[in-house]
Formats: sequence, structure tokens, C-alpha cells
Amino acid sequence: MAFKDNNNTVINSDNSVNVPLVANTAYPASPTIGQVIYNSSQRRMEIYDGVWKQAFDARSSSFLTRQIITTSYICGGYQSGVAWKNVNRMVHATDVCTNLGDQLVNSGAYISGACNLTRGWFWGMNNAVSGANNTTVGFNMATETSIAYDSSKNTTTARDDPGTVFKEHLWAYIMGGGSALIDMFQMTTETMMGSVSQGTLGYGFADTFTSDGGSSAISGETHGYVYGGTAVKVTFSTATVYSNSGATDWMVAINNQTNWPLRMYMPNGGTGFLATSGQQKGINSKLGKGYFGNEGTYNGGYNLRRINFATDTNLGNVAKPVGNSGEENFDMGQGWQYMMGMYDGAQNNRGWKFNYTTEAGSELGSGSVRTGVAGGSSGHCVWKG
Repeated sequence: MAFKDNNNTVINSDNSVNVPLVANTAYPASPTIGQVIYNSSQRRMEIYDGVWKQAFDARSSSFLTRQIITTSYICGGYQSGVAWKNVNRMVHATDVCTNLGDQLVNSGAYISGACNLTRGWFWGMNNAVSGANNTTVGFNMATETSIAYDSSKNTTTARDDPGTVFKEHLWAYIMGGGSALIDMFQMTTETMMGSVSQGTLGYGFADTFTSDGGSSAISGETHGYVYGGTAVKVTFSTATVYSNSGATDWMVAINNQTNWPLRMYMPNGGTGFLATSGQQKGINSKLGKGYFGNEGTYNGGYNLRRINFATDTNLGNVAKPVGNSGEENFDMGQGWQYMMGMYDGAQNNRGWKFNYTTEAGSELGSGSVRTGVAGGSSGHCVWKG
């Protein structure tokens, strides 16, 4: 038996409340501020505050434990001019890597992407190894199957080897790859919101991050970095336009859209602490540090340069568990992360396990490396709890 209180809320006889179940594809057409639903696709409570956002996480409010990453997937990539649709699953508790077959509707390489709690998205999936395009492809991590192609999720501009920074499972900002535009993908609603030109935001910044052949990025809780020749810090917050603070340090903000919470900052003129090449890929972490390849380009990397997210400072180098690498496929984990394929003069399926605390690791052996393809670099990884 149920009844309604004075606010018209349905209350059951056991004092529970029935919240409307809504899938990603069936959000209310005309939501009002404060409206609450249970997102059955994402398996979480959401509240409308101009955009739909997660209301709370009952497990923890800590960035480290808001999502406990247990499983990751390496998707796409290429070898010897052939791009893959292949997906492999890595189980973090056991180091077991399993081939799931061709689970992407398109193949692609020199891609980037981002993921929400259950689905991963990849930009630039044009059934080729290279070439600028705007095709977005998805992978359902809950069912481990492909997502039907939907052109409304394509980026607004064609890119070749872009970099993506992400605010957890909420927002993705797609930059570089030959374009000076920033595409914004709202991962809660799985909507490509549109793009804005960096060049119109002030102080002449309009970098396409391709001077060394491509772009890459890493992300933390409050901000990330995009690099490839030059570099920029991207802070996930709504802000007003900042005035020029000097010849090398300046900020701009995307404030023409209140639902695009982003501002940009070029620390130290974009030099000094970031990787020199966008092909030396970056490692995300939840522990206040990020990692970039310290030297080399498409290969030739033997060390990881560490950065303190809070202070933008270089913490020095640690050795890569597998040297002479580049174009790596990196996932993110809790206490450790994996590389699943890279380029060392040839595209291959070599891998490593890297511990965030000890900042050391080892090469993976049989049963823990990608299979199903002859070798693959320049793909992209997504992950789930």
C-alpha cells in the first residue's frame, strides 16, 4: 500500500519512496530544476540542475573510491596499416586479459575516447589507420557488445589523433588532432554538446596539438592536460574570463555556455613539465599524480615523467616497465594500471602492470596480454567498476 504526502511524493508502507526509472534514451523532455530520477542505464540517482548530473554516490565521496575500477578494455588500434575493431578485457584482480572479438562497429587507430560508468566512446573511428574524420563509436561495457552507430554523437569537426581530458564519468573535452575547436561530450546524457573555437577565447591561443604528429592527454579529479608540441591545462570548473597574467601564464574560460564547465591555462608557456611528443602517451591516476613519456616520439621512450596535479610541478622520472615504447594503450586503475599494446619499432601486444604507489612494474606474460589481433598500438582504453 502507498500514499502521497503533502508534496505529492509517493511513499510506500515500508517508508520507501518510488523514484521514476529512466533510461539514457528516455530522459524527461521538459525537466525542471530539482527533478530527481533513477537512471537505469547508469544505475544511479540523478538530479536536474540545468543538466542531468549524479545526485550522490552512496559508496563514498572520495575521488579515489567513488568508482572502484575492476575491469578495463583495450579497443581498436592497428598493425602494419590495418586498423582493428577488436576489444580485449583486462580483469584487474587477476591480470587475466581475454579477447572479446570484433565488438566495435568501425575500426580505428590514432584515436582517443572517454567512458561513463557503463559505456565507452571513441572519436575518429573511420575504418582506417589515419585521416581526419568525425566518427564516434561506442562500446557497452555492461554487455560487452557494440553500440549502434549514432551520427548525433559525432564530433563537430574532423580530427586525426586527438587528445581527450575527462571529468570522471561526467564530461569529456576533445581537443587537437588538427583542429583548434574543443568538442564537449556530456557523458551522463551521452550527448555531443557542440564545440567552441579556442582562437575566439582570447590571447591568440588556437593550438591544434599536431606539431609532433598527434595529441595526448591525462586527467585527474579537477583538471587535466592536453599536449602534443605545446601543452595546456584544462580545469573542470565554471569561471569568468581571466585577464592575462603575464607573458607565459594566462587563462581563458568558456563562459558562453553555462553547461560547459571548463577553463584553460597554459602553465610556464606550455613547456617544461609535459611530454615532448603526443605519441608518448599519458597515464591517468586518482592519487594526485600523472605520468607522461619523458623522451622519444612514436617509440624510444624509456622513462615516465611524473607531474603533481596540485602544483603543476615535475616530480622527476621513473623507468618504464617496458622500454623503447610509444603509442601505448594505457588504462586507469585503483592501485595499479596496465599497458596493453604499444609500438617499439613495430606494433605489438606487449604489456605491463604499473603500481601507482611504488611507481614500478613489470612486463606481462602469457594470459595477461592482448590476443585476437597480431599486434596493436594507438588504440584506446576504457574502464568500469
